[in-house]
Amino acid sequence: MQNPFIQTARLTKITKPFAAINGKRAGYIQLAESKEALHYEDLSDSLFLIAKQWCTKLEKLGAKRVYWIIISEQVKQIHIHLYPRWSDEEIKGIDLFALRESDPQPAWNEDLNLLLSEWAEKNLVEII
Repeated sequence: MQNPFIQTARLTKITKPFAAINGKRAGYIQLAESKEALHYEDLSDSLFLIAKQWCTKLEKLGAKRVYWIIISEQVKQIHIHLYPRWSDEEIKGIDLFALRESDPQPAWNEDLNLLLSEWAEKNLVEII
């Protein structure tokens, strides 16, 4: 399987970290380097700081927890799923992540979209 993260970076000429909005869950993004990163040594330290800043913003908006999930099996590019659990959700952890394709999901809203744009601009992250 081709690496969709690197393929996207090449096609769009992205040279900075990028965040893919994944699905319809409010606040859920996948964060990746624009260069190939198949091993942890390939990741920049700044990627983790950028992820931390997004999680902090989600917590300020009411996320009870933001899960950091790194599996990188289907797609070998190491990427971080930043997956929030909102205050009204009782299911937790990997059980909640397993339901990511189901309905209903907490929806993106105008405030969250604005927050994402501001975060991306401040941290030089490309949103795809």
